[in-house]
Amino acid sequence: MQIFKFGGASVKDGEGVRNLERVIQKFGNKRTVVVVSAMGKMTNKLEELVDLAVNGKAHDEVLEDVFAYHHSIIKEVLNDVPEEYLRWENSLKESCQKVNGEDLLWSYDQIVPHGELMSTSIIAAFLNQKGNCSWLDARDVIRTDQYFTEANVDWVVTEKRISKAFGDLDGMVVTQGFIGSDAERNSTTLGREGSDFSGSIFAYCLGAEGFTVWKDVKGILNADPRIMENTEKYDRLSYREITEMTYYGAQVIHPKTLKPLAQKNIPLMVRSFENLDLDGTLISSQNTKKTVPCFVFKENQLLVTAEVKDHNFMNEQKLGMILQVLDLLNVKINLMQNSALTFSFCMDNKEFKARKIKELLNRDFILSFESPLKLATIKNYQPDSFNYLPWNRSILMEQKTANNYQVLYR
Repeated sequence: MQIFKFGGASVKDGEGVRNLERVIQKFGNKRTVVVVSAMGKMTNKLEELVDLAVNGKAHDEVLEDVFAYHHSIIKEVLNDVPEEYLRWENSLKESCQKVNGEDLLWSYDQIVPHGELMSTSIIAAFLNQKGNCSWLDARDVIRTDQYFTEANVDWVVTEKRISKAFGDLDGMVVTQGFIGSDAERNSTTLGREGSDFSGSIFAYCLGAEGFTVWKDVKGILNADPRIMENTEKYDRLSYREITEMTYYGAQVIHPKTLKPLAQKNIPLMVRSFENLDLDGTLISSQNTKKTVPCFVFKENQLLVTAEVKDHNFMNEQKLGMILQVLDLLNVKINLMQNSALTFSFCMDNKEFKARKIKELLNRDFILSFESPLKLATIKNYQPDSFNYLPWNRSILMEQKTANNYQVLYR
């Protein structure tokens, strides 16, 4: 069994849908599980819809844009509009009426998953014109908690459900990335770009032979080609190397993707859907030699500094209070530093999380916030690596170890 994941860029139009079929015909088989994201930039459009709906603003125009985009692709690849697709159009209309302005995260997870549901209903109908293909609602099998927008997987329930579902299915299966559901059947999402993680969930639970992510690049590169010129492709990487790269923010694979694959030693391939003759990048348990430097640049960062109020030290007890709050809010620290009286940390700049940090820590600490900032990381740096950083930056925080360098700057 093979798991194939296709992102939004790969199915942004009719030609993309037809190319998906070509990829499956060349590299897949009758037991291939096809995990698909929302088409094109549809998630962004649905996030716009969420914002309008929860604030009670007119959203019919955006809704029509969503439907018109999908109908344009349907017209390119199908003779009729699939009934399954029309079901999700109606469901999206209903969800927009049910949103709760006081619960933005829940509302987000009831609206945004429709991108994946509509996308896969079109693709399954297209593939069924030429063969046997089953459509599976990922929410029926991937059970999560109620941490909306960044839900955590209940692995025991999920593995049982996936095993049972695939025992009843015959032939190729098309399903959604990014989405699941909680015990009360509320839709949940696994975090932005979470379709990679969905693919690894299916790979783990089904004991797949391999998992392939099809992207618009030739493999995993050592930097974002939109930011740096003359990037280099990695032919092979270990689970450990790619895990570190994603931890620092490299947007090549969703950070949660690797652990399930490594646990069952399932190889991951990252390949180009634009050039099927390229080998891509293989990620496996095999250790790789020292690799070329990896450059990661993160925009819109927030620096939070907590200073003790009682003129005591920033001791372990106070650090524990801060870390407990960050854990409660599911905040990932991108860089941190402490002194005798302060603890400073860098995180992605999310307004609602910053607001909750202030509410929960303001009593015990003097808090300051600074944004928007930029964070650069060089993994496995070499003497000339620093030449690629902006020369006129104003540095706020800096760390250097034997292998890695990080700098937070304006």
